[in-house]
Amino acid sequence: MGNQTLLSLENSSGPIGNILLPNKVIMLIVTILAITTAAWVVRFIQYRNSYKEYASGIPCPPFSTLLGTLKSMGDQYAHAPMTAHPHGIMTMIYDKYNLKDMFILDNWPFFRWRQIIICDPHQVTDVGKNLAAQCTQNHSLPKSIVTGQYVGHITGKRSILLTEGLEWKKNRALFNQGFAIAHLTTLMPSLVDEVEIFRDVLGKLADSGEVYPIEEAAAFLTIDIMGHVVLDINLNSQTMKSELVEYFRNSISWTPKIVATNPLVNLNPLGPIMRKYYKWKMDGYINKVLDTRFAEKEGSATKGKKKPVIDTALDEYILQQEEDNVALGDRGLDQTFKQVSIDQMKTFLFAGHDTTSSTIAYTYHLLGKNPKCLAKARDELDRVFGKDTSRTGDMIKENPSIVNQLPYVYSCIKETLRRYPPADTARHGDDLVLEYEGRQYPTKDFMVMVCVHTIHHREDLFPSPYEFIPERFMPAPDNFQEIPKNAWRPFERGPRDCIGQELALLEMKIAMAMTLREFDINSDYETWDRKLGRKEPGGILNGTRGMFGDRAYQELIASAKPSDGMPARIKRRAHN
Repeated sequence: MGNQTLLSLENSSGPIGNILLPNKVIMLIVTILAITTAAWVVRFIQYRNSYKEYASGIPCPPFSTLLGTLKSMGDQYAHAPMTAHPHGIMTMIYDKYNLKDMFILDNWPFFRWRQIIICDPHQVTDVGKNLAAQCTQNHSLPKSIVTGQYVGHITGKRSILLTEGLEWKKNRALFNQGFAIAHLTTLMPSLVDEVEIFRDVLGKLADSGEVYPIEEAAAFLTIDIMGHVVLDINLNSQTMKSELVEYFRNSISWTPKIVATNPLVNLNPLGPIMRKYYKWKMDGYINKVLDTRFAEKEGSATKGKKKPVIDTALDEYILQQEEDNVALGDRGLDQTFKQVSIDQMKTFLFAGHDTTSSTIAYTYHLLGKNPKCLAKARDELDRVFGKDTSRTGDMIKENPSIVNQLPYVYSCIKETLRRYPPADTARHGDDLVLEYEGRQYPTKDFMVMVCVHTIHHREDLFPSPYEFIPERFMPAPDNFQEIPKNAWRPFERGPRDCIGQELALLEMKIAMAMTLREFDINSDYETWDRKLGRKEPGGILNGTRGMFGDRAYQELIASAKPSDGMPARIKRRAHN
């Protein structure tokens, strides 16, 4: 058998028990494997070397041909919670390696695309800079497909958060009117009513003495407000279980993990099933609301100033049917229109409640840790509303513009959004070529991330960036500093900025106006950790249970949320 190799298959019988392969075949297989492996190694080395060429001249994290920048990322996660939002990790990298306006990451094979991390907010007129403006303002890169993979099961694929081109442009223009400040003031009574319920909830928590996740209470408030603004319905999630709210929160709980302590967590076979299930439940609920609302309108567009977002969509549809001369008796909602509308409603409900509730929680947290700032905010509220706190809600209803007479409270909110931005923007490179310091950087096949957290914590833009200084945002001459244009960007900038930012700020102002003088609210992680049996209650465990010296770090749970929901102890204040 000189020119053949015998392969024995144990426990086999019959003609396939022993297989004879000629030595030439064996050599051919070995050669193919060797060539394939060698080609892969060559391509791998070329790929890694192309990083060096692309990133030359830009300060970047340490890089190796074998691991790319994975070790640099791993070094930061070794001193941070595994659940931390990636934007905090980017800031840690920026600070540790003394980086500048942008840096490049190559984390393949754990991340499919190289990443351009932009930390520069300057204006388009600045020579050699304007990196954030280049990809979000004067040219808006398309949203990264990672966004859809991560939250698409919550918002739907036709969401303005995910769509591009004419579809996005048409829907954004249509719904802009529903979130204009002039329109939102017509909804002020509903907003105040919900905050009054929230105030009662805080009172009950204070009376119980219980340490409770304040973000969760704020989330029920903000989603009830979104129920009025978007669907014109009472969700009542603050006082009882709401079917739609339960669907939303369960859907969010099944969101894939970008970074996980257990690498198998995203391989759970139930994940895709549960995400589809809750999508189906949410779609079914909003579909019924659409049908009911359309039937109530009897084919006529909404009259009057008060118009929830759902009516904005229905009115446009009705007008289109009128232009097409569709007989009144034949009018109905086609499935395409329904799905597009459902996806927008889900987007507004999700984004509108999720990020606002986190900011409300963080505002309480920061004011609780900075009693002088809290005293200033309370003094301002006393001057504007008087010391009878029971009248605050009625005064806002009677004169909605009164909330614009709170520059210090507003500055506290803006400073909170600087310290804890709720989100960043992730884009996918296209034909755009970034111009920076005399060089060109193509963006094609890169993920481009404008890291708002890092921008907000640059010492040269915001001196003492880790301190809470609301005076930064006070009108001159009472301001701590002059804020560089475009440097504050918690809602992003450009055509794809947050459609609901005016509503979010309005909600926060009302919530602070109606609760800051009623309660002392302080985060209490020590009691919470002890309740859960954790070691070293209240400690950050060398950074693995906190970031930047703060136990209330931002977790990635669909958006940037306070860890453990910000457990807080609430106490009633004695009225003067």
